[in-house]
Amino acid sequence: MTATGSALALFGGTFDPVHMAHLRGARTVADVLGCPVHLLPNAVPPHRPASGAQRLAMLQRACDGEPGLVPDDWELRQRGPSWSLNTLRHFRATLGPHRPLVLVIGADSFASLHQWHRWQDYPALCHLAVLPRPGASEADLDVRAAFVPGEARDLQQAPAGRRLMLDAPWLDFSATGIRDALARDGHSDALPPAVESYIHEQGLYNVPNRSH
Repeated sequence: MTATGSALALFGGTFDPVHMAHLRGARTVADVLGCPVHLLPNAVPPHRPASGAQRLAMLQRACDGEPGLVPDDWELRQRGPSWSLNTLRHFRATLGPHRPLVLVIGADSFASLHQWHRWQDYPALCHLAVLPRPGASEADLDVRAAFVPGEARDLQQAPAGRRLMLDAPWLDFSATGIRDALARDGHSDALPPAVESYIHEQGLYNVPNRSH
């Protein structure tokens, strides 16, 4: 099946908070594939440090001035927890059967994809763009066989079923480490300034009160 129309990439996560490694990865995919990247905060249990609305607001600030990056609240508007399969089915139905759809994941997620719900349905729905992550294991043989390795042009010429293994940038920040740094120092070099300002405005992640 030949692709028709430009590709669309999806990059999901908790984004609690969104940080520079997320943005560098999304920018790289947007540049390499020449397509917009939608960043979708997951619907997660309410005990997360930041609410869905706050995580979306941080994404909106981080993506301001980044024309290739699109904050997308589709998963937040669904009932219950986010399933990547439902997201892929929604966007595939929206795009139609022929436009390329790309799921952006880290190498650690790629390595565990064989444990995801109905992952065998994914190759008919999307391509994969895999960002490197320190310490990630090799993906399961069945997963590697299901997604044919290819270059960017291969992902642009078919609607689904290929994988692009990127060698940079590394997803080398830990959200837990960033939250710990914020609680300790009120600052993290891994955050865009607009996101850090919002965190202080909202009093998220136990940031120290700078007024004292």
